[in-house]
Amino acid sequence: MDLIFINGTMGAGKTATARALQKLLPPCVRADGDDLWNMYPFAPGEGAKELVLANCGQVLGNFLRSGLFGSVVFSWVMHEESIVQDILARLPAGGYRFFLFTLECGEETLRARLQADRAAGLRSGGVWERSAERAAHYGAMLSHKLNTDKQTPEETAARILRIVRGQEPYLPFRRTRALGADGRALREEVFMAEQGFAEEFDAKDGEALHFVFYKDGVPAACCRLLRGEDGAFVLGRLAVKKPFRGGGVGAAAVRAAEDGARLCGGRAMSLSAQVRARPFYERCGYAAEGRPYKDEGVPHIRMHKAL
Repeated sequence: MDLIFINGTMGAGKTATARALQKLLPPCVRADGDDLWNMYPFAPGEGAKELVLANCGQVLGNFLRSGLFGSVVFSWVMHEESIVQDILARLPAGGYRFFLFTLECGEETLRARLQADRAAGLRSGGVWERSAERAAHYGAMLSHKLNTDKQTPEETAARILRIVRGQEPYLPFRRTRALGADGRALREEVFMAEQGFAEEFDAKDGEALHFVFYKDGVPAACCRLLRGEDGAFVLGRLAVKKPFRGGGVGAAAVRAAEDGARLCGGRAMSLSAQVRARPFYERCGYAAEGRPYKDEGVPHIRMHKAL
């Protein structure tokens, strides 16, 4: 059995995607956290919050224990990792695979969706401010993040299905402003101990967005993203731990970094690739520019991709 959580800020597309996914996963049951405290007037005090968490645990637990379904899909804002962990702690142990997908989109897309919902009477005033505040929480959360810009709910659901079926790696990751211990250790292992680079860390680490990807709970890959000029971003320091190479982890990491650039309005991505890695980046859609050059004695080449 699969337990699939879909979170994201208001307007990210959670409910529509969950509905589309349910149709792809029969026998499947779906629940929405908002339905479990649909009160009027809405009064989200501490007592109400505990009530909805208890309701989530009870309802999802009943679905899991029933044996009637192959998949349970649950969608809710869940903008703090502690909320996800609180719900999971209330569920029966074992017997299912757990997936957490965070839906994200750029500011322009989010504004358009929320304005359409308000015009249809589905949202109240101030929803943009509340949604933007919550959107800022998801980057550091350990989840598999999917960009829904220019994607229909059906397309996003189809991608979730591919990941659940193992046709794409399930690769939860954190996106942070600071380089954390896991990312530092990965870069030291791959670039310094394995490849012999001496100057691995630099001042640009303080300016970058850092990504660390996890496979089966183990730090598997990392990279960083820097803002360039004219809407371009620079991908760098992509490192994949040796046991995870060849399984699509590197390509998934590149795609996640590209989505991160798109969220910030990026229109292009450039990178400096080791020449031996050129075929990998070409498979990811990058084209070489100029002639090879050496960095710490190792041949590199600049590559570019329009986003």
